[in-house]
Amino acid sequence: MPRLLSAKRVARANPPPQFIPKVSTAVKGAAQPPSNQELRKTNRQKWVERTEETNSAKIFRKAQEAMEEGRAHFRVGERQVYFPHAKVVLLRPSAKHTPYQAKFIVPRYFNKLDLRDYLWHVYGLRALNVTTQLLWSTWTREMPGKPRKRTPQVKKMTIEMPEPFVWPEPVTEEEAKTEFRVEIADELKKYAEDIDRQGSDKFKPPRAFGGIVGPYQPAPSPFIPKNLRRQLENQKASAEKTASVQSDIELVKKYLGKD
Repeated sequence: MPRLLSAKRVARANPPPQFIPKVSTAVKGAAQPPSNQELRKTNRQKWVERTEETNSAKIFRKAQEAMEEGRAHFRVGERQVYFPHAKVVLLRPSAKHTPYQAKFIVPRYFNKLDLRDYLWHVYGLRALNVTTQLLWSTWTREMPGKPRKRTPQVKKMTIEMPEPFVWPEPVTEEEAKTEFRVEIADELKKYAEDIDRQGSDKFKPPRAFGGIVGPYQPAPSPFIPKNLRRQLENQKASAEKTASVQSDIELVKKYLGKD
């Protein structure tokens, strides 16, 4: 029995020949449309330089003018913040940073505009370009056997500055120890001088360790006449003596077993 084939399959196997219409002699003699290269050449001749300033060029021009005049190179916000509580930490540059770049650790809620405004209003530093880096939080374990937890993420921002800044060379550990010993010796010498003061020099402010270790001035007290002070002191001494005698009597009674 012959195999049955569908008409659709037969049509796909034997497609009809391609029909290409012939061009008449009248159309052959007519002008051909210009090619793409000719159109581009014609359009270049028709192009006219744009006289209007673009938005990007306008922003760049205004920023340059503001920098020359010593003003902020951006639009200053209207909300005033008098006591910013954000903690911005300047980091030492790595090998990939240039002297025109500075890196900071900022709070996670900080954005680029916040850092730009903060540096300009607090330190007068221009941040021309700001890039952000959010570090992955790491796993940590406080004690063996305790569950581990993730540390908070750290957000870093790198700015570009119009003027270079070079960090000073880091102090070696030996130099830091020597400097610390010298400072401690000087402060202890000042403290000994403050303790040995005589007369009115006792009331001078202390100099050692920024004045946090004393000697301190006596606290202010209200004025009390001499006679009244003597009476109050006698009453206090009499009350203390009476209380002491009464406590001795109570101990004797307790020892003798009397109520």
